[in-house]
Amino acid sequence: MRKIPVFRKTNNNPMTIGIFLSGSGTNFDAIVRYIKDKNINDATIKFVFSNVPDCPGIKNAEKQGYTTFSLSSRDFFTKLGKPPDDEKSRKDYDMEILNILSEFTETDIIVLAGYRRKFSHIFYKTFNNRIINMYPGDITNEYLITGIPASLQALQNKEEEIKCTVYLDREEIRFGSAILQSKPLKLEGYTETNISELDSEIREKAEWTALPYTIFEIIAREELSVDEKGNLYLNDILLNENGFQL
Repeated sequence: MRKIPVFRKTNNNPMTIGIFLSGSGTNFDAIVRYIKDKNINDATIKFVFSNVPDCPGIKNAEKQGYTTFSLSSRDFFTKLGKPPDDEKSRKDYDMEILNILSEFTETDIIVLAGYRRKFSHIFYKTFNNRIINMYPGDITNEYLITGIPASLQALQNKEEEIKCTVYLDREEIRFGSAILQSKPLKLEGYTETNISELDSEIREKAEWTALPYTIFEIIAREELSVDEKGNLYLNDILLNENGFQL
């Protein structure tokens, strides 16, 4: 079965990254720190986009000198008089994004660093197999319910540990193929009363390591490929449903 690289260098150019975010931008910060701490020179952030123009993440990116773009999804759908999950309007919104980013559609990968909007078909077609996302839990767990924090669900289901998953974002399904999972964090001592402390630990010890590692140590090194069925390969070795384990 033919495998297609998620990223392949052209004339030894560094991999280009587009960051999408909607909130505080802590995962964006982790990516920037990784670039600086590891002296990364084979990948670069081309732009940062947000659907929330005044969110802390986009303001932080502006202060750091990155090229930024915003398009308020709230204002867009309010003007149309449509709900934010209206599929036709979702396509119109994404078309506006692509118009804004017209000079960046050749960006190698899109990283969703806390981006809280679902894409339409047109966006997935433009960036086919090039959208990276992350979930603060194990996406292979069958009990996962949308809208409930992964940490809370893990506790409610008597899990002994939790790990976050970086995956290839897919159209029409909640989670795509797992690329990598973080080292597991023990849940002993945590209850629903101190869930915020657990979420902070997941961010600091799992998310902020797993996402940059996937981007710079796997994808930027041309080690990840995908076949027409959506199966992922790391150095031509088929990954199982859990992906690579840190």
